[in-house]
Amino acid sequence: MHCKRLLAGLIGAAVLVAAALVGCAVGVRRNLGKTSPSEVILEDQCHLQDYFDELALGRERPPALVGSDEIQTSESEKTLGGRSAYLFGENTSLPALRRLLQENWKPLPAAVLAAPEVEVQVRWCEKLSTRWVVNDENVELRAAGKTYTLLPHPCLTTFLFGQALFERRRELVGLPPLSALPDAGAADRMSAD
Repeated sequence: MHCKRLLAGLIGAAVLVAAALVGCAVGVRRNLGKTSPSEVILEDQCHLQDYFDELALGRERPPALVGSDEIQTSESEKTLGGRSAYLFGENTSLPALRRLLQENWKPLPAAVLAAPEVEVQVRWCEKLSTRWVVNDENVELRAAGKTYTLLPHPCLTTFLFGQALFERRRELVGLPPLSALPDAGAADRMSAD
């Protein structure tokens, strides 16, 4: 009888600790884990076509790559995977990152929403010539001197590594060429100056 009470107490304590740890983590708001990557992209479920169009037109600046370790089996072989850190600031895609975070994760710490810079660190693998955030390791966010963990999400993969995929998506779904968008010529003229 004593063993049963002790075991029940240990299990209860473990459940409380697990609940406390989960309560401090940033959880997923929109679960797209069972949706295929091609469906996420083709249907633009992460609302990123405008972001990639703005990047292509030079109206938006991508985050800065501030750290990267790549894994290769030898110098002559393709990259298999790695870990990369990206810095988002006021002069880069920070507003787009915050929008993506608010749509797909909860609760977001106030520091992430207010910090002038946010660093995102992911582990990725390369498949079909595209990088993908791995599903078996949490993503790290650093803001205002603190580190937060996020569960991996298809929208983060698409946001960080999807530029070529969204260029192709534009053609597949029949969107007009970027040169046909309003002020596309102005962006071209500005980049030529």
